[in-house]
Parts: sequence; C-alpha cells; structure tokens
Amino acid sequence: RTPVSIDVSTIQAPSATRDALSMEQIDELITKRVGRKLKVVGACIGTDAHTVGIDAILNMKGYKGDYGLERYRGFEVFNLGSQIAVEDLVRFAGNHAVDAILASQVVTQKGSDIANFTALAELLEAENLRERILLIAGGPRVTNLLAAELGYDAGFGRGTLPSDVASFIARRMAERVPA
Repeated sequence: RTPVSIDVSTIQAPSATRDALSMEQIDELITKRVGRKLKVVGACIGTDAHTVGIDAILNMKGYKGDYGLERYRGFEVFNLGSQIAVEDLVRFAGNHAVDAILASQVVTQKGSDIANFTALAELLEAENLRERILLIAGGPRVTNLLAAELGYDAGFGRGTLPSDVASFIARRMAERVPA
C-alpha cells in the first residue's frame, strides 16, 4: 500500500490502433526485423462462449474483407476457441513459446471480464512469462485504457480489423529486436 493515489480517469491511453499496415508490409516487417514466424494464441477465456470477435481476428477469412492472422505468412496462429480456463491458456502459451496472447471477453456480467483478464495477467506474471509475451485484450467493451489499467499491452474493441491487431503485434515485436 502507498499513501499516493492516482485518478485513473485523468489517464489518457493512446489507441492501440494506428495506421494499419498492409498484409504484405506486415509480413515483410516480421521477416526482415524478427526473422521468424510470430506465434499467436487466441481464446475466449473463462466461461465465455462467444467466439465471433476472436474468430474474425484470427481465422483466415477475417472480417469486412480484411484477412485474419491465419492468412499472413508471418504468423503461426493457434485458436483455442471458447471457454478456455486461464490456467490452460497460460500452460499452452508456455509450452508453445508464443509471442502474443489474444484474450477475448464478451460477457461482462458482474465484472467477470475484469476478473478473467486480471487473472490472466497475474498468472502470466507468476509464471515469469509476462515480460516476453505480448498480452492483448479484446471484446466489445474493451478499450486500450482498460487494457492498460489491467496490465495489458493493448486493448481492442468493437470494429477492430485483423490488420489493426496484426500491425500492433508486428510493430511491437520488431521493436523488441535489437537493430
């Protein structure tokens, strides 16, 4: 505990979405800067069974004419589906040396989304995986500010396109590689 408090309503978190790169630009950035495929795992965590959003981002066909991450040459994608326990997702991430986790929550009843997102971030920290894995929250009520408050690298909400998420992952992973 500390006597200092922070009014989180005064914090301005920039959007995780900035100028999206094309599929070709993303694949080229990953190839040239990272030098290997990036492993991405996505899941609807907890008891949430709503996969439309995570499927739109990950599945090859994508959303609104914007191809999903499975279609990119630079990504190896694992879509675990719905109702995935946080512990199972963290175990999978550790066993497969993933670079990014996309955690989705649609159901927000009684703060279940916040509890699940928090549990995931805390378990990754406890397992000493958090520093090397990009942690991304998604869902219709997720904002980048909420994600930042929960210890995530980014948050994507309603209307996000696969190329927005792919651009964020590629740029952030390229930044981690020494020039």
